Amino acid sequence: MADETLDGYVHAMRVQVLVLRDCTTFVPVGYADLLRKSVALAASLPLSRPPPQIRVSLVSAGTRREVLGAGGVRVVCDSVLSRTERADLVLVPALDPDVLSHLELNRAVVPWLRRAFLGGSVIASACTGAFLLGEAGILDGRSATTHWAFQPLFRERYPRVRLHPEAIVVDQGRVITAGGATSFLSLALYLVERFLGPEVARAASRMFLVDVNKSPQSAYAMFATQKTHGDEAILRAQDLLESDLADSPSVPELARRVAMSPRNFVRRFQRATGNSPRDYIQRLRIEAAKRGLEGGPRPLSVIAGAVGYRDVVAFRRLFHRWTGLTPSEYRTRYGPRTPPALVKRAGSRAR
Repeated sequence: MADETLDGYVHAMRVQVLVLRDCTTFVPVGYADLLRKSVALAASLPLSRPPPQIRVSLVSAGTRREVLGAGGVRVVCDSVLSRTERADLVLVPALDPDVLSHLELNRAVVPWLRRAFLGGSVIASACTGAFLLGEAGILDGRSATTHWAFQPLFRERYPRVRLHPEAIVVDQGRVITAGGATSFLSLALYLVERFLGPEVARAASRMFLVDVNKSPQSAYAMFATQKTHGDEAILRAQDLLESDLADSPSVPELARRVAMSPRNFVRRFQRATGNSPRDYIQRLRIEAAKRGLEGGPRPLSVIAGAVGYRDVVAFRRLFHRWTGLTPSEYRTRYGPRTPPALVKRAGSRAR
């Protein structure tokens, strides 16, 4: 394989984008489109040295060039797995929400990915595409990330992988993984920067109106209260915590109300929910505060007080710990948008 540095490619860099069976087709098509247009954009920029030429192709994960994606969308690919030439870079899109069934549906990709990696290809995945890399053994002993909602399943299935739950993109040289579903845009721009250079990546970000989001995944992760564990006493404790966030019972009080010793209560709560009672309370409050910040311009002191924090400075620190953003950054990014001003028609008079 050609060297991975920008000046190492003596031939046109070959990029293969997998199109998985029953996948959301905008991901592989979006990959290919953004990369192809970035190559064209690079040619128009006054760069200090010419970027490598990149040839992008779509590869069907099935036996036919036409792939049927989610919702019946059909994509005609350039090639199929059995007829591909060696690639410099392989891009793997997300498996759709039923990850394990879609993993089996696209099982033929696993040995193909392993061969591509052993043959020298750089492999990059978006979102739950990391499960295919995990199945191929490509991630064993390496760091990786995947969508926050599927991280428990990923950890259970691939214990030899060092999972970085907060990361949007993890680059391990010849293996690159990206987090949530639309993080393929961040990954595509990251690859543009790596292989075409930062000037092209900045220009592409402006041209395609894609914000290169480097916030951790915890800024997006909704805290789903874990209630499928079957421990009735802990379920009662969870209900007590959620009923009054501003004045939640203390851990000793919770233990007393569900007839346990504090030590036994903490142990069972951790085992049932995966969180200590203290962390669980904090996360519940931060999620409620996020909804408050999203909903309108209420002062931060009011929002903090409504979820049990009188010290606004301490609340800011806690919010940043759990989300990776300050409250003001979160409100700017996810709060109500100001409606755009009406466009004045040419020749019309303002009223």
